[in-house]
Amino acid sequence: MRDASAQELMILSALQECRLQLESARQDEATRAAVRLELDAALQREATLKAAIVEERERTEAVRTVLLALTASIGRFGLRRRLFKARIARLGRETPDSGPQSVRHPVLLAEARRVLGQDSTAAG
Repeated sequence: MRDASAQELMILSALQECRLQLESARQDEATRAAVRLELDAALQREATLKAAIVEERERTEAVRTVLLALTASIGRFGLRRRLFKARIARLGRETPDSGPQSVRHPVLLAEARRVLGQDSTAAG
C-alpha cells in the first residue's frame, strides 16, 4: 500500500507541476499576444506618420513652386500678375488630381491668393 500511496503522491506532484507550467505558458502567450497588438498598433502609427510626412513634403513643394512662380513673374516694374496667374494655373493643371501630389492643389491656391493679396478665407 505504501508504494501505491507514494506513487499517487508523485503523480499528484507531477500533475501540479504540469498545471503550473500550463498556467505559465498561458500567461506567456497572453503577454505575446499583447506585445503583438502593441506592435501592430506601432506599425499602423508608423504608416500614418509616413503618409503625413509625404503630404507635408508635397505641401512644402507646392509653396516652393509658388515662390518660384513669383520670382519668375517679377519684372522691372514689380509683379506681373497676369504672368503669375498663368504660371499658377499651369502648375495646377500639371498637378495630379489623385495620389500624394494632389495635396498641392489647395496649397497652390491659398499661397497664390496670399501673393496676390486676396483673402483666402473668402472662397471656401
